[in-house]
Amino acid sequence: MTNTHGTPVVTFGDRRRSTPDMQAAGDVSPWELLRGIWARKELIALAFAGFMALSLVWLATVTPTYTGETRILLSPRTGEISTFDTTSQPTLPDSETLQSEIQLLVSRPLLTRLVTDLRLDRDPEFNPSLRPGTRMRILNLVGVRGSAPDETEIADNVLRKLNVYQKGTSRVIAIEFTSTDARMAAMVPNRLAELYIAQQIEQKNAINREATKWLGQQIEELRKKVQASEAAVEAFRADSGLFLTNGSTVPQQQLTDLNSQLTLAEAARAEAEARLQNARSLLASGNAVNSAAAVLQSPLIQNLRQQEVALRAQIAQMSETLLPSHPKMMEAQANLADLDRQIGKEVDKIIKGLENDARVASARVASLRASLVRLQVRMGTLNQDEVQLRALERDASTNRALLESFLKRYEEANARAEADAGAANARIVSRAQEPSSPTFPRTGAVLTLSVIAGLLFSLVLSFVVEVFARGFRTAEQAERVTGMPFLGLVPEIEAHGGRQTNPAADVLREPFGLYAEAIRTLQGNVLLARIGNRRARSVLVTSAQKDEGKTSTAASLARVLAMGGYRTILIDADMRAPSVHLAVGMPPQAGLSELLTGQANFTHVIRQDYGSYAHVMQAGAALPNPTAMLASAQMAWVLKALEHTYDYIIIDAPPVMAAADAQVLAKMTDLTVLVVRWSVTSRRLVTHVLKMLAAASGRRVGILLTRVNLRRYRRYTDTAIEEYPVRPARAA
Repeated sequence: MTNTHGTPVVTFGDRRRSTPDMQAAGDVSPWELLRGIWARKELIALAFAGFMALSLVWLATVTPTYTGETRILLSPRTGEISTFDTTSQPTLPDSETLQSEIQLLVSRPLLTRLVTDLRLDRDPEFNPSLRPGTRMRILNLVGVRGSAPDETEIADNVLRKLNVYQKGTSRVIAIEFTSTDARMAAMVPNRLAELYIAQQIEQKNAINREATKWLGQQIEELRKKVQASEAAVEAFRADSGLFLTNGSTVPQQQLTDLNSQLTLAEAARAEAEARLQNARSLLASGNAVNSAAAVLQSPLIQNLRQQEVALRAQIAQMSETLLPSHPKMMEAQANLADLDRQIGKEVDKIIKGLENDARVASARVASLRASLVRLQVRMGTLNQDEVQLRALERDASTNRALLESFLKRYEEANARAEADAGAANARIVSRAQEPSSPTFPRTGAVLTLSVIAGLLFSLVLSFVVEVFARGFRTAEQAERVTGMPFLGLVPEIEAHGGRQTNPAADVLREPFGLYAEAIRTLQGNVLLARIGNRRARSVLVTSAQKDEGKTSTAASLARVLAMGGYRTILIDADMRAPSVHLAVGMPPQAGLSELLTGQANFTHVIRQDYGSYAHVMQAGAALPNPTAMLASAQMAWVLKALEHTYDYIIIDAPPVMAAADAQVLAKMTDLTVLVVRWSVTSRRLVTHVLKMLAAASGRRVGILLTRVNLRRYRRYTDTAIEEYPVRPARAA
């Protein structure tokens, strides 16, 4: 049976395998990875126990620390001199204000005051020079004293143990302090909060003093300005004559009076001229002037009129009895004429009086008008002075109002400064209490975390070990990664009585043991192997590197085949480090090297195995170029000759990575068994060796896992070999 290239195909029991180029799934499947992690239960338990032990040791040796917390509430800023005249409510502190106050709490000056106040420089926890350490003892022994840290360095040490932060979104600031002393853990945050509030009060009082001092200076200056401005007003008023009378100046009052008098004078003149004009009109018209108002109002004329009326009544009475020429009538008539003359004279006087009154009224109007003109001319000048006077009065009024305002502020400032002298913008809402139990380490939390971390650590460690494991652990893995047929696995034989057991001897000692059955599995694969139409006759046993059990496997396979009735010969082709004679318990003798060099023939180099029917050909003496001898035609002739006599030829070759002998022999043999030490030999190395063997020969190579720990192997797969109960042999 050949392929398309005419190369013989090795079937190994007619099982088809894919090539390594087809392995796209990777070296480790997820299921194998999980089983591999579970297979390392001892490692997980050991890692977990070690982690827990370290945790317990750490808990026992770590210095416990205590944490105290003090809380400060920032209140609205009231009572400050800078805002004493604000009528609106003070705004609440915002986030920036809170962060600023936090920075003030951790400021260097405040921490330095704290160090001085609590004498923290005398505490070894904050002053490293006071700690009884090895370094200090050495310095003291050599007479060198380390420099003591200053307050700044001690403040830095305190700051490292201090944590000041905002509680959520509130206006509360938390001050946490961690110390190895429970009393100090409560004392430091409480004292820091007190110093912070005291500092606020000091700053506020300083602001009050500064503001009061400034207000006092301003008030004194304003008083001087008020005095100067009021003096300037009075001096200018005196110079200009603008004295106030009933709310106005004297010239203004005079002007008002003159206007009033002129109006009255003009009215009086008009009235006098009207009376005079009326009297003149009566005289000009021929009417009796006696009917004029001025005449009628004269008491003398009224008296004369009464006499006239009485006399006329007497004349009328007498005329009834007397004649006009009667003396009494004539006397009465003469008296009446005399009365008319007196009335006429009196009327003339009244008219003259009216003319005189009219002239006097006109003169008074003219005089008042002249005075008014003169006063108006003067008022033009006084108006300019009054403008300047009003400017001076405004300055004086402004200074006076400002002085009164500052005096009011000064009084309010003093009142509020006294009231707020002991008030701060913050208050302590919660004081730190001396903790009864340490905050670090918390034994319960640490143990819980240690259990979780220990499990994770052990699982991760097992995962890493499994992922980076070098060798093959299951048959499926070997076939998937290499693409070569899996020929079986050989269990590791436990030592008896403290002595190392020879695996080849175990085949004879326990023919039905697990090791012997594993070799029989290899035997079955060899028996089923076909080269074309014939069975395989020659088997090359090699490994990637030494100490993988190739020699023991070759010797055990030869003995099992011989015990099965097959004519079998075991050839030691490892001329650099021959070991077949040790595996079968023979002394060193001539062997293959002598046969190849012609120094001996077959009868001299082939020996009978002591424990089985197999024959053995040892390596013989060392050769200067063993690879060339193994690749020679003489070696091919030897193998051909042996095939005529034996059913199976088992060849023990050197490791592939140690010499090229195995590649040379792979061309001459039918089968190649690559012995791989279970869970030790690197997968990459095995893949590389397979490529080297494939380059030397187109024949298939089988994988055999040796020195398998069956107890651990069963954790990786369900295909582990089991010991089969054997019926005891019947007695003869």
